[in-house]
Amino acid sequence: MLTNTLSHLLNNVIPAARDYEHAEKELSSAFARDPDPQTWTVESQQARRRAAEVAIAIDGLADRAALALDLKPDQVRTDVTSRSTIDDIARSGCIERICAVANAYKHSGPLRAKHPINSESDVLATGVGYGIDAFSVGKFSGVEVLVNQKDGSVRKFLGDVPWSIAGWFRFLADHGVTIPPEDYVVCGLLVHSAAPKTKAALP
Repeated sequence: MLTNTLSHLLNNVIPAARDYEHAEKELSSAFARDPDPQTWTVESQQARRRAAEVAIAIDGLADRAALALDLKPDQVRTDVTSRSTIDDIARSGCIERICAVANAYKHSGPLRAKHPINSESDVLATGVGYGIDAFSVGKFSGVEVLVNQKDGSVRKFLGDVPWSIAGWFRFLADHGVTIPPEDYVVCGLLVHSAAPKTKAALP
């Protein structure tokens, strides 16, 4: 029933996440060579574009799962939100930000009131992330893709991507989907283990 959703996760989302991670590394390298923003414009644009592309890929899982389960995409996103944890640590709002970044890239803005950002201008690849967001999330120094929320808070997209994908793996597993026995690592974090914790499937 959710075969198409699993296929999209493994064949499109995971590769897009790895492309984004690579773009962030290239941005860091360019910044290390010269901190003048004019010297890493290309890398900044690429990181922002790759961030949007993986956001679209991740958010596309909600449409596929909703179709398979005869639900609304927002209902599915809510279900995934409660499962978006890594090492039992939740990341509040990551699914909502993924959805918002995807829509901002597709439509520019202004976005609907439900989204935590206003437009694509709230997704930056020029911000120094040190000292913001949660401890050990994202880079320790340099620049990275940041999301400016309506409430004035700033979040690192390098945190949202793996946490959201971890939520999707758990969502599919909880719905009885057989996931290939493999360790999946996204942005340096283990999002699904070859030997996950045993959990009863939903009816």
